[in-house]
Amino acid sequence: MVKRIILVSFLMAAAVLTGMAQSGERPAFNVSGDLTTIYTLGNAESSQALGSGAGNGAYEDQKNGYYTSAGVYLSFRPAPFLEGYTKIAATSRPGSLYVPLQLEYSGASDFAMSFDTLYGKLSLLEALSLASPVNIFLKAGKFKSESSYFGRISKFETESVLYMLKTAATYNYEVEADLRNALPDGPFRMSAAFTSNFKFDEALPRLYDLDGTVSAHGQPVLGEYAPQLYASLKLHELNFSGNSKVAAELLWALNGANIYSGHSAGGSLRYAFTAIPDTLTIPVGLSLGWYQKNIDILSGTADTAQGRATIDMRETLSFGYAAGVRYSSGSVAGDMNIAGAVSSIGHIYRDTLTIASLSLDAQVTYNDRFFVGAGVIFGTLGDAEWKTSDSVSAALDGGGYKRTFSFAENLGCEVYGGIRFPPNCRIIIGFNQNRGLAMNYTLESRADGQIKYKQADTAAGDTMLETGGLFIKFGFSF
Repeated sequence: MVKRIILVSFLMAAAVLTGMAQSGERPAFNVSGDLTTIYTLGNAESSQALGSGAGNGAYEDQKNGYYTSAGVYLSFRPAPFLEGYTKIAATSRPGSLYVPLQLEYSGASDFAMSFDTLYGKLSLLEALSLASPVNIFLKAGKFKSESSYFGRISKFETESVLYMLKTAATYNYEVEADLRNALPDGPFRMSAAFTSNFKFDEALPRLYDLDGTVSAHGQPVLGEYAPQLYASLKLHELNFSGNSKVAAELLWALNGANIYSGHSAGGSLRYAFTAIPDTLTIPVGLSLGWYQKNIDILSGTADTAQGRATIDMRETLSFGYAAGVRYSSGSVAGDMNIAGAVSSIGHIYRDTLTIASLSLDAQVTYNDRFFVGAGVIFGTLGDAEWKTSDSVSAALDGGGYKRTFSFAENLGCEVYGGIRFPPNCRIIIGFNQNRGLAMNYTLESRADGQIKYKQADTAAGDTMLETGGLFIKFGFSF
């Protein structure tokens, strides 16, 4: 009932302001969309098949992967100060089973169409015809607020340590203050925003949260809920001397990602220097993220139904770094990147796990039509051990747990080539092979579209997996 009252009030206010506005502009309406299809010929042996019931995308009775995603985007402006946006999406994929600290969970899908995003956005001061360098935006509907990822440079996105610092795509409300063009020397924009779920203090279920206790931990507390809040401060663009730009952000979330995750905070920074205009650009990115609890930062899920190892995560601190080179001269363009992350992952009854990763990727394009690319990712730069803490009874952790993430078991590589057909259609043929911690990172392939199977020469009960094969990708947008 409260939700309906707020939504009706928002629409009534928009209608009143529309009547107050004096504008001769006609409403703008725009439709766009995209389609991506990937088919992968898996290269696993029959001995690498996982046991029955292993989960979505597991090699049980097939090893070839498929992925098709389509989206339709509608934006409209019934008035110059009023914006609406809708995203209708449908995906077909085998999905991915969840493996703690290795593989992100994604459910199987067979073209279930959904309104992924649907919101209205009102420019308040513009609607009131008040001249000011600062504008106030009110936004309501089904959407998510997240990082702008200014620190993300590479195609592997190994440095993305902020992707869990977000709200879910639920029914949210947002207030944003936006400052633009306040400096005479060039483009400048800064914004501050606050987002909350429409239920406010009833956004998501609370969990029993007693550190040091294994048996009851992570179970929902009946009838008790926790709020979901999100705030950001962003410097979107600041020019220096015409040949360098800076963008930065600070973020905070309470129970972000629609889970009982406590406080999260972080930020990202990008500095881009152009040595010769339109010829050579060097971007550098840094990111830092901190998560209080219940987030598996390496696999990106904290679904309590997937296992106790996820909901017992504590005090994760991750640092991401990246640098690139963008070169373009005549008919040849090149793109090279180096990126990595260092994560310190705490746990209630297991030792703190420290993982350092690194990736390299490059792409060369000729005549804006033909392109080839390749990359390699090291899921860990050295052996990292994750085991039951000596101060905890082994019986509380299934009789004791010990896993060593070795260098060789966590490598990934990808090579591809393709043709671009203007205005925006591409056909790509490539090959990838990703193991362990590298399974969530791809260049042109998709992790949730490939079948996962046991690494060769490992025990049947081992959870070290791999994925890959020869893939064909077709995509276009309009």
